[in-house]
Amino acid sequence: MKDIRLTHFYSWQMIPDNLAQLVLREFADNGAQNIVLTEGWALRLIKEPGFYNTLKNWLKKFGLSIFECHGLWDHGYDLNTPARPRRRGMIEEHKLAMAYASEFGCKTYTVHVGPYFPGMEAPVEEALEQLIPAAEETGIILAIENGMDPGNTPDALLHYLTKFSSPGFGCCFDAGHANVMRPAPGKKQELYAPYMHKFWEGSVVQEADPIGKLASHIVTAHLHDNDGYADAHMLPGTGSAEWAKWIPALKQCPRLVSLQNETGAVGHQVSIKKLCETFDALVKLS
Repeated sequence: MKDIRLTHFYSWQMIPDNLAQLVLREFADNGAQNIVLTEGWALRLIKEPGFYNTLKNWLKKFGLSIFECHGLWDHGYDLNTPARPRRRGMIEEHKLAMAYASEFGCKTYTVHVGPYFPGMEAPVEEALEQLIPAAEETGIILAIENGMDPGNTPDALLHYLTKFSSPGFGCCFDAGHANVMRPAPGKKQELYAPYMHKFWEGSVVQEADPIGKLASHIVTAHLHDNDGYADAHMLPGTGSAEWAKWIPALKQCPRLVSLQNETGAVGHQVSIKKLCETFDALVKLS
């Protein structure tokens, strides 16, 4: 059977360093083995040279490994960033973050294409032309993530995934985003979050089979839940995501290497024990 790792995301930017070690201890004591190199830690590695040794020592102390990286994201780091001077910096910082991620043993580096605007394909493709070779050099898979706007649908991602065929390029399936986009009996357009109406100019185009469309490209997955109308990063089982259908389907994806807990544990006040128990059970679904 293929080895599919379970990795745990945590909002480390909200935790002081002296308390971060307590949280890492809790993960280790509850049987976790792998954690995600978050964008906050990636930025610290770039901007604080001493953090490299600090993080290495923490991992060694608690017997934990880093297996995945959620790459730099948001304004100035999305692949479709339009400002030319910032684009140069964005691409170089992604390359540096991937190099650090590789040093820690990461297998995937997930990025956001960015919010939709007309003509966004050209800057995204320009970024991919430079970042995919950098990923190949480090042995990491650069993964683009499905979102909730017209520029990040499975069909939109397939444009890039088929144009740039490489073992160093793939897709991160985000279950929370997919659940927002999923059609369901009784689902009402008017209940979508305001930003969804803005993205889609009033009529959200739903997607019934995101895994089926992306299956040959999926290398990792972000797992979190919501009510189907807004991206909330809730604990799986507390929303409406179709876990009994999606987890077995993800396990059949030929390139899958990991499943990632991306619950917003701090905001939702979920204990490390509850996180580990929930995800240990979730990934056993078949």
